[in-house]
Amino acid sequence: MRGLNIRSLAATALVAVGCVAFSQGTMYVIDSSRALSTVDIATGAKTLVGTVSSNAGTTGGLAWDNATGTMYLTSTSLDSLFTLDLNTLTATLVGAYGDSTVVMHGLEWDSSAGVLYGASGVSANNNLYRVSTTTGAATLVGNVGLTSFNNLGFHSGTGVMYMTHGGNDSLYTLNTATATPTLIGPLNGPTNPHGLAYNQDDGRMYLIDSATDNFYWLDLATGNANLIGSMGSGNLLGMAYVPVPEPGTMAVLGLGALALMRRRKKAA
Repeated sequence: MRGLNIRSLAATALVAVGCVAFSQGTMYVIDSSRALSTVDIATGAKTLVGTVSSNAGTTGGLAWDNATGTMYLTSTSLDSLFTLDLNTLTATLVGAYGDSTVVMHGLEWDSSAGVLYGASGVSANNNLYRVSTTTGAATLVGNVGLTSFNNLGFHSGTGVMYMTHGGNDSLYTLNTATATPTLIGPLNGPTNPHGLAYNQDDGRMYLIDSATDNFYWLDLATGNANLIGSMGSGNLLGMAYVPVPEPGTMAVLGLGALALMRRRKKAA
C-alpha cells in the first residue's frame, strides 16, 4: 500500500512540475477608480476582479515583488504607498511619500537591486524616487528632465529599467542611479502611455494606452508599440505581471519520491 502511495506522489509531483513549467502567469491592471482586472495577454481583453478598498483613494501604478509575493500600489490622491491583497482586494497603507508635489503614476520593483522605484510626472515634479517598502518615504534620485507622466517597467532578464513618457509618446531606458533617460524611439501609436509591465514568461514588455484603451507589446530595440487589442473602457493607469510559482519545490518533491521508490525496489 505504501508503494502505491509513493508512486502516486511521484506522479503527481512530476505532473505538477510540467504544468508549472508551461503555464502563464496573470497580468493585472488597475484604473483610477480602484477597479482591478486581469488581462488576456493574447487579446487584450480585461476581466474585472473587483474594486480595491476605498482607503486607497485614487489609484495609479502597480508593482509586483516576486521574492516576497507582494503587490504594491500607489495612490495619486493620497501621495502614499499601499500593499494590495489580491485575494481580498484590501489595500493596506505602508506610508506617505513625504512630498505633496508627488503624483506617483509610475511604480516598479527592481528585482536585481531589491528596490522599489517611483516616477512622478507633473510639470512641478518630474522626478525618480526610491520608495521605502517599510515606511513609504520617497527618496529623490534625480529629475528625469521630461515634463509629463512617466511610467516604469523593469526587464528582469536584462536588468534594464524602461520608461515611457507621455509628453512625446516615446520609450526610454532609465539610469536608476542618476535618473537619466536615454531615448530608444517613438511608440508610434499610443498617445497616453501608462502601465508598463514585463512578462518574464514570454520575454515581452507590455503597455496600456489610457487614451485609446488599447493593449500593446513593445519592441525594446526601436520603441515601436505593437497593437494586441482593445481592453475596453476605463482610465487604466497601473499594470503588473504576476508569474507562475517557481517549479523548484515541486521538482524536489518529485525527485525525492522517485529516489524513495528506487530504494524500496533495491530493498525488495
